[in-house]
Amino acid sequence: MSFCFQRDRIFGHYVVRFLACGGTVLVVLGVTGAFGWLGSLSRAELFHPPNWVNWLHLGFGGFVWAVVLLGGKRLQRGLALFGALAGVTLGLADLVLRGYGTLGEGKAQSADLSDPLTHLTVGLLAIGALLNNRRDCYEKPEHPPAHS
Repeated sequence: MSFCFQRDRIFGHYVVRFLACGGTVLVVLGVTGAFGWLGSLSRAELFHPPNWVNWLHLGFGGFVWAVVLLGGKRLQRGLALFGALAGVTLGLADLVLRGYGTLGEGKAQSADLSDPLTHLTVGLLAIGALLNNRRDCYEKPEHPPAHS
């Protein structure tokens, strides 16, 4: 069995590709944030999460990769659905709370929308992966059937 065949079998569906990319980004965010390197990239709020969020990203990214490599299709779709719901919910809730000025506990309201927009984008990408995966549910034959 060639590597290309195995790679296509594992990474052939949009949900798995989304999870692999998302898991990688989560691990990189977690590691760079835990070591304090993330904040040197930008002054945007997105690059300065609390330390517990860095560890949450790292741990969840490792879990996502375990599901990519060892999980079944149902678990992978469920995790992508969780990503869609969590991303959209966190993004919209953060935008709404900022609109009402209830975040920040007395601090001046920040105009930096990088964090909620990033979470919203992740949720929408997960929805896109789930919807595209539904169209790709069948196995395509390698060769068309011969007509007799």
